[in-house]
Amino acid sequence: MTGTDGEIGKTVQSVETSLRVVDVIRERERAGVTEIAVALDCSKASVHHHVTTLCKHGYLERDDGEYRLGLGFLSVGGQVREHQPLYHLAKTDVEDLAAETGEQARLIAEHDGRGVTIYRTSGDRTDHPRMHLGSDEPLYCTAAGKAFLAELAPEARDRYLAETALEPYTDATVTDPDALREELSSIASEGVAFDDEERYEGVRCVAAAVDSPDGELLGAISVSGPTERLSGERFRSELPDRLRNVVGVVELQNTYSTWTEQFSQ
Repeated sequence: MTGTDGEIGKTVQSVETSLRVVDVIRERERAGVTEIAVALDCSKASVHHHVTTLCKHGYLERDDGEYRLGLGFLSVGGQVREHQPLYHLAKTDVEDLAAETGEQARLIAEHDGRGVTIYRTSGDRTDHPRMHLGSDEPLYCTAAGKAFLAELAPEARDRYLAETALEPYTDATVTDPDALREELSSIASEGVAFDDEERYEGVRCVAAAVDSPDGELLGAISVSGPTERLSGERFRSELPDRLRNVVGVVELQNTYSTWTEQFSQ
């Protein structure tokens, strides 16, 4: 999995604090100086300096005494997404998938042990909580996340399970490492992962990983919807089969594109 451990030496403390301020606001969607100071265990004066600087450069906006993320992140996020191979490979296929199923379809990339939404599009029946672009989620309780974990070597899976607290988000969240390990083995065999109300009550999700021609994990494609629509054969058979087909097409297109580039040089 991607990450930064062991890759970075000295850091700039003030920059780290600014990034932590941003994280607090991102998690809460909006927050005031006092709330941020309490969350970070630092002075309100220090927080005020950081939010003022971030506002000046467009990365935060002040609204009625609280701060929220600013438009500066939109342009940055757009550039980041443009560098994601999966976005260019699968965007059209994901749009077709959402239109065909009527549900929300997403492209998710793995970063630092989290699943990050890099693109989402909704069908005409989408009515459940929508993930914002750039929002991140744990791997162990989401369909895309489990698809990522299933791609790991057994030793890497064991390391993840040993280092990760499997906290429950709903009554259905799998918190037993042995049970999750067994499920991941099944996902690796079947090529598709399920989230059966494990992250959000009333919402189910199906996902499959997308690999490059050399076996590198590019991300995952998912379809999610309310339990009353994602149930029975549709949840356990029809959508998984459709996802496998979509992933197969995306991977084949990528292989052809790679082959064409190699032989045109």
